[in-house]
Amino acid sequence: MKTNLLYIFLLVLFSVFVRGQEKEETSGFKAYSSSVFDSKDTALSIVSSINKKSTDQLQLEQVQQFSQGVLIQQIGNYNAVRADVNAQKVNVSVFQKGDFNDLSLVKDAKTISQNISQQGKNNSISDYSYRTNYDVKTEMIQKGNDQKIQSYGTNSISKDMKITQNGNGATVIILNKLN
Repeated sequence: MKTNLLYIFLLVLFSVFVRGQEKEETSGFKAYSSSVFDSKDTALSIVSSINKKSTDQLQLEQVQQFSQGVLIQQIGNYNAVRADVNAQKVNVSVFQKGDFNDLSLVKDAKTISQNISQQGKNNSISDYSYRTNYDVKTEMIQKGNDQKIQSYGTNSISKDMKITQNGNGATVIILNKLN
């Protein structure tokens, strides 16, 4: 009789313990009490809509938010940026995605507005311009591998220059005679 009573007691205790460990069916987002993340489906749809935006569009939005200075975004390994800029107004945006991309930027101008994008591997840009009175607005885009851009000087022709390289193994050298 004592053993039967002990077994019944253990069975009741065990069933209470097991019921206390059951998973509750409520969403894990309820603890945050945010109307945006009320359910897992809502949260996942928000994240997936953010992921649908292209990298270039996100980069453009981030550049528009910052007003003056140098913004550097790097994704990958062994990417390098060396920037020495001197101007009354500086707005430089650098985006590197890939490995072993290199940028050397040395500018001395009235104002500098420059967008540089390197997507791929082993791309390099060397851009040098000393003591110019121009407002420099340049865009350099490299999409591919083993591409090289070398630009020296700034004049009235190159002050609003846009260079786009696609593919592999291309080289562009720009020599600007100062006016």
